[in-house]
Amino acid sequence: SGSAGESPDAIRRNVCQWNYECVDYFLFDREVVQLSMYYYDRYLAARSESTTEISPTLSHLLALSSLSVACKLHGTTAESPASQSSLGSASASGSIRASLRLQDFCDMSRGTFCPQMLEEMEMSLLTNLQWKLHPPTPTDFLFRFVKILSLLLNDDSYGQYTNSDIDNVGKGWSVFEVARYQIELAVYSPELCRKFLPSKIALAAILNAMDSKIVRTKRAIIPSRIRHSFLKHLRCLGGGFSKLDVEEDEMVQARTILKKLCSKTIVLDGQVVDDPPASSDVTFTPISSKTKSFEYELPEVHSLSGSSSSPVSVTADHF
Repeated sequence: SGSAGESPDAIRRNVCQWNYECVDYFLFDREVVQLSMYYYDRYLAARSESTTEISPTLSHLLALSSLSVACKLHGTTAESPASQSSLGSASASGSIRASLRLQDFCDMSRGTFCPQMLEEMEMSLLTNLQWKLHPPTPTDFLFRFVKILSLLLNDDSYGQYTNSDIDNVGKGWSVFEVARYQIELAVYSPELCRKFLPSKIALAAILNAMDSKIVRTKRAIIPSRIRHSFLKHLRCLGGGFSKLDVEEDEMVQARTILKKLCSKTIVLDGQVVDDPPASSDVTFTPISSKTKSFEYELPEVHSLSGSSSSPVSVTADHF
């Protein structure tokens, strides 16, 4: 929670940080934070017409309730010592459905709130959201975009890449991870969350990732022909993508904000992979244990005249 002198945006940044600390402790999927902050922002937007100012105490209670609802609906985690005391039974696969009690969230508030207060706040939250609790998230769109990109990479000849780059670049793992890193930081920006659609945030993140360069080799993560083909396939999807213009001011602004949120370079470590899961949502194989760590530099994006700076700069050390 914030002090009485903090601005709403400063309080919101603290809420974001606290959300990530909680989901990391309980090993929840980090996408839960995107949903929790969606509930938080929508509730405050619905209350914006009220003349009553949102106090830090109410923001704290709302943050707890938003995370509680997000965990109930979307929170899954892997069994771990840190989560033994308050989580449900494990399935055969080792993943379990989180069953944090209201009392657990009251304990997180260090006794500031009781279960009845959280129940009343949850009901107020659900009413203000009109029970619309399953919005698309930027991560949802990112998975779909990467499916298209992965197919294009798998069909490419990899003619311009050395063998040391094939496992990493050819399977799209780097693009996905660099884009996901940006999306996880995007929740810190009120401007991104309130002004841009989830699909725009995801597209801005994946464009930044595709245009990034491997620091060691100074090569782009993917060849320009794959980028061109990817955008062509997106336009073929129809709907809002049929007239996609990646040079439009809104897209450039979203990409610029995402870049400012990130550290100068992004380092992805190699990981040991035995057999990829058969039911994976993404059609690429993670980086192999033989591949060394790669460092990536996000591209320069032309700044817009009059565009505001990102409200927060978060380094890689935070996550």
